[in-house]
Amino acid sequence: MRTPFPALLLAGGLAVLTACGGDDAPPGPDGTPQEQADPCAPHGHIHREPEGDWCHCDRGYLASEQGLSCVTDPDYVPREGFDFGDKGEHACWHVTNGPFATVTASPERQPRVDDFHTHYTVKLRPENGQSVGTFGFKAWASGDFVLYLSTPDVAVTVKEGERVVEPVGAQATGPFCDGLKQMVGYELTDKVQYTVTFGPTARTGLGLVIEHLQ
Repeated sequence: MRTPFPALLLAGGLAVLTACGGDDAPPGPDGTPQEQADPCAPHGHIHREPEGDWCHCDRGYLASEQGLSCVTDPDYVPREGFDFGDKGEHACWHVTNGPFATVTASPERQPRVDDFHTHYTVKLRPENGQSVGTFGFKAWASGDFVLYLSTPDVAVTVKEGERVVEPVGAQATGPFCDGLKQMVGYELTDKVQYTVTFGPTARTGLGLVIEHLQ
């Protein structure tokens, strides 16, 4: 019996779909889709953005020019300690002269604290008998950043997604003002979105200045 023409078209379309497989990840042994491997691993991780994918590589590695991967940086020299520069003298100038901003922690959103040369009054929110707060910060440059805090007794955690970014150094500020007492140094990367979490702490707020060291 002759197969109707519409049926041939349907069968051909199914064959093409089967051959191409679409953009879905290949199924695992139990038939469920598997996550695609990170091409930047094990020395970095991928950032998928509308303008294009790129590798955020670990310290000592850099993005390959041949594709999405992290390769050894031939010019990398392991650092010893962290240079805090003027020990907070410039940041203390902003405590007196501004500009000033106030941010209040919220469980529904993450207020931003990524304006350089700005003194923030950070208001935390109550949680389980103490105070906490998480805020958004996007690094607009790569290199060394310092969080200047009004007190050394508030825990601070910087994350990129779920990955904790470990501080490179921490110490007291110089004797320039009463508004900033502690410095915490980080190596951060341009275009990356971070979160900064304070607490839990008995304090309800603190002062904050974030600077990129040139």
